[in-house]
Amino acid sequence: MTTIWALLSQLGDSRLLLPSASALIAIELWRGNIWARRWALAVGIVGLAVLSSKLAFLGWGVGISRLNFTGFSGHAAMSALVWPVVLWLLMGCSAPGRWGALFGLLLAVSIAYSRLPLNFHSLSEVIGGFVLGAAGSMAALSGGAPSRPLQGKWVATALLLGACVPAVIPQVHTHQMVVAAAKAISGRTTVFDRSM
Repeated sequence: MTTIWALLSQLGDSRLLLPSASALIAIELWRGNIWARRWALAVGIVGLAVLSSKLAFLGWGVGISRLNFTGFSGHAAMSALVWPVVLWLLMGCSAPGRWGALFGLLLAVSIAYSRLPLNFHSLSEVIGGFVLGAAGSMAALSGGAPSRPLQGKWVATALLLGACVPAVIPQVHTHQMVVAAAKAISGRTTVFDRSM
């Protein structure tokens, strides 16, 4: 069962999702679809919120101990932000697209939940991350569909591009980069953890 959770968890890796989302945003903007600006803004806001919450805890111990909250789950947030939009685009953006977005949210719920049995996050961090990401994707999708559906080959290309990043640099993990940033910004030699 751990293997299933680990595989699901990989679908929430920001090394996969951020390049894929960036490529799709660029394609949609190139096609003249203004809605992609809302998605780009949502990606920026959600990413900044996740990063800020992690830096605040790692660098200064700012969290909510009563809820065992040390920062938003990035996997939960990025999954809920990206997968609903990807599947909405893939299914044609109109009525079938709504089913795609719903399926994307269900996939994101599964990815978010996978972080619990793998002991990477607490329930509050997973729920907070999921709600944050889902709010971003729903905001992006709320303003209407593109003028014409995006062909599946472009969605597949964007996902393949994203999949290349963790394959090419498997030794680089975003958590390690966040830890290094927290040390640099806070001036600490060690970061806070749940036991502190």
